[in-house]
Amino acid sequence: MERNEDAVSPVIGVMLMIVVTVIIAAIVSGFASGMGDTQKAAPAAAIQCSIVKADVDNVVMTLKHVSGDSLKTADLRFYVSYVDSAGTPVQKRTQGVSAAGFTNSRGETVSAKIPYLTDVKVGDVGDDATNYGNFIWNPGQILTTGNAAGFKAITGLDASGVKIGDILSIKIVDTTSQKAVFDQDVRVQ
Repeated sequence: MERNEDAVSPVIGVMLMIVVTVIIAAIVSGFASGMGDTQKAAPAAAIQCSIVKADVDNVVMTLKHVSGDSLKTADLRFYVSYVDSAGTPVQKRTQGVSAAGFTNSRGETVSAKIPYLTDVKVGDVGDDATNYGNFIWNPGQILTTGNAAGFKAITGLDASGVKIGDILSIKIVDTTSQKAVFDQDVRVQ
């Protein structure tokens, strides 16, 4: 009895090509479906924003963290968009801005990085612990621009140019995930 093994080599070659093709297809499919996706999820938080024009010379923005994840302010960027009086769209981007003219609880005039934290358990306005970018924003805590100078630093708008009923689009983006934590049109009250 004689054995003929001439056909074994081509069969093994074809089987190896099929296995390699299946492995490559699995890798491509995995990356296409997000298996290789390493994006970080954005923190989830419920935030309320109000903009109040107290008088001709003063406008204040207040942001309250109602619930959700604590937010590291060093990782948050503000985008404020609006249409100016000439009808031109404007967008201002900040990650905390220094402004002057605030009065602390001792009656001293201080500067602060705004929007600053208004939690007296953490510190007074102008203290490093309440300056934007230096604290974790927890549920129940409030950030504010404090006065017209702080509002202008964040938005680029003078208080005299803001009218009740104007709409500003406020967006807060988590820079680690590049996703919005807050995105809302806010009407000046």
